[in-house]
Amino acid sequence: MQINRFNEYRVARRFRIVNRSVQIVLGLCLIASLNYLAAKYYGRIDLTQSGSYTLAPESKAYIRELEEPVDIIVTIPNDPDVAEQQQIHQHLRKIFREYEAAGMHEGKAYINIEFVDIYRQRKRAQELANKYNLTQENIILVAMGERTREIRQADLYEVENNQIAGFRGEKAITSAIIDVSSKDEDKIYFLVGHGEMRLDDVDPLRGLSQLEAFLRERNYTLATIDLAVDENVPADADLIVVPSPQASLLPEEVEKLRRYMNERNGRMIVLIDPGRRHGMEELFYDWGVLADDMVVVDDGPDFRSQGGDLIIRRFAEHPITNLLVDYQITALFGQPRPMRTDPGSLKDPRLKVTQIIGTSDQSWGERDYRTQDPIQFDAGRDLKGPITIATVSTRTAGTELGINIPGGRFVAFGNSDFITNNRLRAFGNRTLFFNSINWALSKNSLLKIATRPLESYQVVMSERDLNRILIYFAILPGATALLGLLIYLIRRR
Repeated sequence: MQINRFNEYRVARRFRIVNRSVQIVLGLCLIASLNYLAAKYYGRIDLTQSGSYTLAPESKAYIRELEEPVDIIVTIPNDPDVAEQQQIHQHLRKIFREYEAAGMHEGKAYINIEFVDIYRQRKRAQELANKYNLTQENIILVAMGERTREIRQADLYEVENNQIAGFRGEKAITSAIIDVSSKDEDKIYFLVGHGEMRLDDVDPLRGLSQLEAFLRERNYTLATIDLAVDENVPADADLIVVPSPQASLLPEEVEKLRRYMNERNGRMIVLIDPGRRHGMEELFYDWGVLADDMVVVDDGPDFRSQGGDLIIRRFAEHPITNLLVDYQITALFGQPRPMRTDPGSLKDPRLKVTQIIGTSDQSWGERDYRTQDPIQFDAGRDLKGPITIATVSTRTAGTELGINIPGGRFVAFGNSDFITNNRLRAFGNRTLFFNSINWALSKNSLLKIATRPLESYQVVMSERDLNRILIYFAILPGATALLGLLIYLIRRR
């Protein structure tokens, strides 16, 4: 009898062991299945009214097309004592969570985010500096292989009336991702053969070696072109820069540039110093720009540096200058010449000319600068300020079907000193020229991502409202406690 009972206990024990083992296996299978389904099929819901935590469709579309992972490294410090840095990190972490989620394809991460404290993680910071040739701090580095793009703090926010009005980090980040993942590199040709400034020249006054290094670090391919030798502008030319020619271009050279601009919807940046005959009057006329043979004199006390350079403070609203306007960044020029709208261009409906940089009200364009000494303003002869010293123009190209498509872009500066080695890093000079390149290449019109408003919510309640909320929130816990006490008393009896 005892043996039979012992056998029954042993069988029951084995059954319980098998039962628990099966439950454990089934539980593990359930967990594994849920994780697999969650990794392969998942969704995210943004419950905010303004969609603050949702990427734009354009961003998601570009991320889906990535073939290789993109590394995003944030070196902006997060100092708890600096409210501005805490706010930046808060916004970045929210938006980067969306990028990481959008970058998950078939279990593989195509967006990798890393926050690096360069003051505490010295070894990691040095590794990044050596690998990516970093020269500045407090940036967001976007990299794919050897291609990199830097985003500064100023690129993350929109400013109105000296106040931060919105977060435009998504546009900056997605633009950088597009840039580093693009297989086609933009090729910029610099004109030579007329005494122009050279990319390989280290001279502080006429050299462009710092500009060359700056552009190559940002994945641009640079080359030179001599129109006296080349029959036409090369087919792979995305942009042509004419950096301060000291002699006139030949008529056949100008004609090659005109064909490039008009027939191929070309992109061009021209920098002409005062007193130089450039020979490009017909090209300028095509694009509605009038380069007067004058020298701009500016007596404005806030527009002249101690060294005699011109401090540029007056910018029009334009993609090239918006960043300088928002953050009240100035530029430093040598003596410029007028570069204004040609009145004859107003007759061409396909041509849009915009004056983007001006001097002070106390300035004027001096026509007799070669012969007059001392130089003074002549009301009947000179050009009264403010004087425009930089102008841009765009042209829509029509088709046989009557459809207007984007045409060429032309940028004309009445000074070249601001991009030389000794001035490139001064104030907003580098930003101004870099924005000009991006605008000419249509890089800042790739994305239609709206700026996200920075919303803050505040609840204002009276003392009576607070007491009422306290009562409401006390009812449920109080009722639960009374019910539990009642059950306890009943069970004791």
